[in-house]
Amino acid sequence: MKVVFDTNIFISGLMWRGAPYRCLLASLAGLVELVVSSPILDELRRTLATKFGFTDEEIEQVVGVVRESASLVEIRGELKVVADDPEDDKFIETAHVAGAAYVVSGDRHLLSVGSYGEIRIVSARVFLDMLAG
Repeated sequence: MKVVFDTNIFISGLMWRGAPYRCLLASLAGLVELVVSSPILDELRRTLATKFGFTDEEIEQVVGVVRESASLVEIRGELKVVADDPEDDKFIETAHVAGAAYVVSGDRHLLSVGSYGEIRIVSARVFLDMLAG
């Protein structure tokens, strides 16, 4: 099953041990196929630097782990779905291009979309419940 994580899932999973952390563990364990795009990785880099003060070396370590455990797809920034926050379109477009079944997010703008085509947009807790069975 292919899945796209919103930046807040990566950040929360790195910083705390809640549901986003367990989502990251599921991807690292190969229970799901994580998919990213360059705009997602760029946002992750910016967020780690500006909001959390990570050094360049720390950022590249985190991004390196994500890159090693994820498939990278190319997006063009053409999809326009999240009217309340167009910056979030990259997550849905990445899922669309990759044929992913889920976007996992804690962002209210993304969660309010609910779905796009066959892609479901769900919280970390809902995603974990679905994985459990």
